[in-house]
Amino acid sequence: MAAGLGVRVALKPEYRITPPPQLSPQVADIPRSNFRFDFEFERKILAEADKESMNWSKLGLENFPPKPNGTTSSMGANSDPVVSKYIASGFSREVVTVAVGNYGDNPTKVQEFVTGYNLLREMGFSSNNVAEALLMSDNDTDKALAHFLNSSS
Repeated sequence: MAAGLGVRVALKPEYRITPPPQLSPQVADIPRSNFRFDFEFERKILAEADKESMNWSKLGLENFPPKPNGTTSSMGANSDPVVSKYIASGFSREVVTVAVGNYGDNPTKVQEFVTGYNLLREMGFSSNNVAEALLMSDNDTDKALAHFLNSSS
């Protein structure tokens, strides 16, 4: 009884798509690396490098070069009790020196700067650029990131 009834659909040529091109069979022959990076070991090395007295023996790196003494004193960080206070709470000397230099002993601002700095450095941005962008954006990580993304050259 319903033979001959139906809906006919026609697509305009500009809306039609062609099937995707066939990939060459050579694509499957790409050699794959089986290298496995030990991220936990890397974290331990970086944590040990941030300490004043590094103990490489517990990582099995007895032949690692010792940290030269006196190289960080150029900014007076060794004698600055404010910087030392933040370093004692686990922050990196490099970051704390910049943060305290710009915000003084303001725990909120120093914490915001260090947190934003570490996040942006993990994303791969350079140290100087990260510090500059955070200072321009008043420690707003989103604004600093937008600065990097908008000024990509």
